[in-house]
Amino acid sequence: MRITDKMISDRVLNNIQGSIKRIAKLHDQLSSGKMVRYPSDNAVVATRAAKIESRLRELEQYKGNVDYAQNILQSYDASLQEVSSVYQRLRELIVQSANGVLTADQRQAISKEIQEIKDHLIQIANTQVGTDYVFGGYESNKAPVDEDGNIVLNPDSAKSRFVNVLGYKINYGLTVNDVFLTKSGVSVFKLIDMTVNALENNDQQMLAKGSLMSLDLLEDSVAKSLAQVGANQKMVEMVSSRIDDLDTFMNEYISNQIDTDLPKVLTDLSTQQAALTAALKSAANVLTATLVDFID
Repeated sequence: MRITDKMISDRVLNNIQGSIKRIAKLHDQLSSGKMVRYPSDNAVVATRAAKIESRLRELEQYKGNVDYAQNILQSYDASLQEVSSVYQRLRELIVQSANGVLTADQRQAISKEIQEIKDHLIQIANTQVGTDYVFGGYESNKAPVDEDGNIVLNPDSAKSRFVNVLGYKINYGLTVNDVFLTKSGVSVFKLIDMTVNALENNDQQMLAKGSLMSLDLLEDSVAKSLAQVGANQKMVEMVSSRIDDLDTFMNEYISNQIDTDLPKVLTDLSTQQAALTAALKSAANVLTATLVDFID
């Protein structure tokens, strides 16, 4: 086979162009920090990375849901601890009120403090996180208790809210009925009204039995709610830790698959640049001169 000058020049120029393309690609990997940016770079790795990045976006949404649930549960914990303390003070006042030797002024002073406790409990029942009333169930945009202490929450909405994360069902909702209402349907606000009325009428039997018995049930509800919140917080912590582990694993995996190996790329770039320099020098010797080279 006869080798012509044109064949030699075409081959030399083709090799030089290939070397320049490889150098350009290595420069691109260095500047972007990514070895695989397009499916054409590596279709299998690019497809796998796209799926994992989609999964990472899901994890980000899960993180937001878990963080919100954590905020709500922390609010429940603080509110229930405060309610427990208020109930304890209410018990002390009711026991004190049942003492038959109290004067009218003393009963009036106790009555005033109990009314202030009622107002404080209404504020706790209407606790908000952002714009959500945490004890409002599915009607989280409405205050569950009005200013007079009436529970106005729709019974159909008095249900625990939940969020699904990684296949886990996380409950994070208590309603006003869970904390401020006895099983017999008497709210702590009605109990306070009855207690104040008994004080005004000096009804010691009502104070000693009815009020204290209802308060026992309410305190039991608070204790159970605190236990439930504690269990839910443990679940949220476990799921949050799981999300963090998955996030770390997936980011490391993507990094290993598509990130640039800087030492290797720098070595390859140095090799390609040396090869290009040698190729250019060789081409200058191999390619024959033409009339164009002598044009001045």
